[in-house]
Amino acid sequence: MLSTQTDSSSINPSTPNYWLGVDGGGTHCRAALAAATGNVLGTGQAAAANLVRVGLESAVAHIQQAVAEACAQAGISAAQITGACFGLAGVGNPQHHAAMLAALQAAFPIPHLLLETDARIALAGATDLQPGVVVIAGTGSIACGINARGQYARAGGWGPAMGDEGSGFYIGRRALAAVVMAYDERGAATSLSGPVCQHFHVEVPPELPPVIYNEPIKVMHEIAQLSKLVVAHAQTGDAVALGILDDAAYELARAVNAVIKKLGMQAEAFRVAYVGGVFGAGELVLGPLRRAVRECAPQAEVAPPLLPPVRGAVKLALALPAAARNG
Repeated sequence: MLSTQTDSSSINPSTPNYWLGVDGGGTHCRAALAAATGNVLGTGQAAAANLVRVGLESAVAHIQQAVAEACAQAGISAAQITGACFGLAGVGNPQHHAAMLAALQAAFPIPHLLLETDARIALAGATDLQPGVVVIAGTGSIACGINARGQYARAGGWGPAMGDEGSGFYIGRRALAAVVMAYDERGAATSLSGPVCQHFHVEVPPELPPVIYNEPIKVMHEIAQLSKLVVAHAQTGDAVALGILDDAAYELARAVNAVIKKLGMQAEAFRVAYVGGVFGAGELVLGPLRRAVRECAPQAEVAPPLLPPVRGAVKLALALPAAARNG
């Protein structure tokens, strides 16, 4: 999805031009301000910028805070920014996209403005604008890619009610299910039981439902944070935790392989980059992910991203005026 506000008369080669990239997700918002060479001059950070989770007003306020910090570090004002790419979670829905675009245009006096999803800027950074695939597994999950013919495809990213398999939320929800199943004696005992209850400040599993269901939106982030407990207990050999991570890796690989097949890249060599907190599990997730991806695309390389998402946003921002100059 691509939306721009462009005025070719705004580019003045005799004055400095600055390009802004913003990466706004469900936990953090990051901004990077660059010169025309691509060198980053200033960065900023603020809280979440997903309008679905924090609301439009708060999301824009957090974006403004991160951008102001980046501008202050670079020693310029927002009015001096020539072009910007905002890569934000929660704007995949057309209505959300339109609302956020209008809000950004009102908040920032930027002649060239592009609003993309956070997945799209992660892809741009992960492959440095080259053909490839990125799989993102933070609070939510999604895979997307672009082939040598410029075709784009995605899989996943449907949110916690309909998808987000392999994400931090998925892992946390599976941990909750494992704990109550162990309590009921419907499932295997697990060392996760005590720590999961402590995480939610309760003594025993029967005390969990009021915490989980009374404020489901608020508690979603806390559920996702359980993924760290799952990793820690998997590292000590807990069979239930190991099984949860193995299932998460399998689900992430299914999304990656769906993208590869949509783009016809099975016989090609390319990078499959991974982004997000779930990959802090290391080989517990990366090992099964790598094996499953290579079954689909033997020449694919599962590797870290070349650049972080916010730098991908800068790259896309830098490409904006080219059309205006050449048009």
